[in-house]
Amino acid sequence: MGVVVLVAWAVLAAAIPDAMPAWGSIDRHAPDLFVAFAVWLGVRGTGLHVVGWSILLGLLADCASLDPLGTQGFVLGAVTLTLARPRGDRRERAGLGLAAAVAGGTVLARVLAALRALPLHRDVDLVGAFGASLPTALWTAVASWPLLAFLDRTGLADDLTGRRSARAA
Repeated sequence: MGVVVLVAWAVLAAAIPDAMPAWGSIDRHAPDLFVAFAVWLGVRGTGLHVVGWSILLGLLADCASLDPLGTQGFVLGAVTLTLARPRGDRRERAGLGLAAAVAGGTVLARVLAALRALPLHRDVDLVGAFGASLPTALWTAVASWPLLAFLDRTGLADDLTGRRSARAA
């Protein structure tokens, strides 16, 4: 069931920037649900197998964008690798801790994407990329919070994280 959730999440994440309203500049700093799911995988999963799912999610994001294939795969894989818990670690972030992890992961993803663009575009402004990532991080944390809470509550994607699903018990 987790693969179906991953693909459905990718479709939603690709559509959400076009649905954002103009007030509060949300349309210019649309939530990045691709990053939110990659952070959720890292925070909820144990071991490094969750990085592969994030790379696949990033490749789906690349298919929905004009970025070269592999750019978002690298970025999302790196974000999940940064947040992945070692096997046997039982600590999980919840509530505001998860929202903070999503915000931090969004900033990291934006800066990594800017660094990844340096070989192609020498005039990349890293400070500007960091500054522009802050409103995106805020909107991503706010928009993804109920969606990620729904995933936690239902256990629909637990097989991607390596956790035993509550539905299977």
